[in-house]
Amino acid sequence: MNRITESELNKLVKKIVNESDYGKIKNYMFFSNLEQMIRQAQLLLELDPMQVEELLSNGHDWADDHITVAKENLDQVFDFMMNESQHMDNEMEDDEDMMMESELSEKKKKNTPTNPKLWQAALSWAKSRYKVCPSAYCNGAAVKRYNSQGGKWKKK
Repeated sequence: MNRITESELNKLVKKIVNESDYGKIKNYMFFSNLEQMIRQAQLLLELDPMQVEELLSNGHDWADDHITVAKENLDQVFDFMMNESQHMDNEMEDDEDMMMESELSEKKKKNTPTNPKLWQAALSWAKSRYKVCPSAYCNGAAVKRYNSQGGKWKKK
């Protein structure tokens, strides 16, 4: 099985200790338990599948049963939360409609560089490095270079 290094363990402990974001919420344990489930699931997924298969086949199939029950419980909570949040969303639609109008007008605005010469230099540099331009990779490289050289953006 994969072993956790001491530095990985220290990072994990620091993450657990710093999970005080939910401390101001009455049901903070709900969120804390979800975080712990995510961490443990990730660690279990990192185990060697063949070793896990061997363990489960050698009389420890109870573990598979527990995972199945946990999944079913999580499915029920998930369905409940999604249905309730959808219900709450429908009640707040009128308020959101007004807000969406202003957001849509803001989204229609495009980012434009504040320094067009620097932007053109960054774009030329990216075009020289990529075969296909415009492309997401080429544009992303140009934006990264522009930003790293102090370029800024504004909405127009």
